Amino acid sequence: MKQLLLVMLLFVSGCQVGDQAALPFNKAPQTDKVKKELLYPDRPLDRFWHITNIDLEASSVLLINADTGHVIYEKNSDIALPTASMSKMMTELLVLEAIESGEFEWNSDVDISDYAYDISHQPGYASVDLSKEHPYTVTELFQAMAIHSANGATIALAEEIGGSEEVFVQQMNQRAQELQLEDTQFVNSTGLDNLHLGDYYSVGGVNDTNTMSAQDLAILAKHLITTYPELLETSNQPTYLLHNREYENTNWMLEGELAFDGVDGLKTGYTDLAGYCFTGTIERNGVRLISVVMGASSEVERFSETARLYEKAFEQIE
Repeated sequence: MKQLLLVMLLFVSGCQVGDQAALPFNKAPQTDKVKKELLYPDRPLDRFWHITNIDLEASSVLLINADTGHVIYEKNSDIALPTASMSKMMTELLVLEAIESGEFEWNSDVDISDYAYDISHQPGYASVDLSKEHPYTVTELFQAMAIHSANGATIALAEEIGGSEEVFVQQMNQRAQELQLEDTQFVNSTGLDNLHLGDYYSVGGVNDTNTMSAQDLAILAKHLITTYPELLETSNQPTYLLHNREYENTNWMLEGELAFDGVDGLKTGYTDLAGYCFTGTIERNGVRLISVVMGASSEVERFSETARLYEKAFEQIE
């Protein structure tokens, strides 16, 4: 009996020390860099294997299981970086919450201020050219923001909810605190650099811009599509039609040469400071992933690197 107990103890000890073959999957080491299981510290280990044999061309990357929060892959995911238009996910959340609370309705009219009008007509910006001659509905502006990343439409919604963008930004930062987004700071509703806003910027300094970590972006995206899954019915539309003019979705993974089966969102971003960014989401066979790629060097690369992540993840599932 003593000999049997000794053999059993040696076997267990060997498994614990380093016999990876004895484990059902390889457990990636926990570090302080990643919020353990993204705000779900008591969740059991996920069925995904961790991706380790990939090196992506981006400043910061994160891939999680949207259902459990389990971290599948990360690279510099705790570093606060300029987020560009991915910031609009917080604006989307506040609009959806205002609709849910009854503060506004989808068919409510929104007047266009000088600020929203001027930004919507700036060359080179993601724009849906707005007119001051008639109001737009919340639906029209929200779709312009979520599909074409329209900055003027975003500002108009922020002013409608907050009364001014300055107050709305305070609401954005307050909501970020409530969601435990510890590496997030907003200075405007769009993600443009304050410098791009000219005399219209109201929070921070002229050289400031919105910053978030990939972790915070993933948490925000997870909360957004879990609480309001109907958002994906908008974000997955390849084009947007407003007043007989068609605008392209900035997410090139929905259709065309970069299309990736199962992708249905979520938000792109670009400024000179941020580089090319993309918070994406995909669902296949009942499994949903959320990815964040920040600081890619080209418009195509932010999507091609996201595709590499998805391919690796679903290879392991299948």
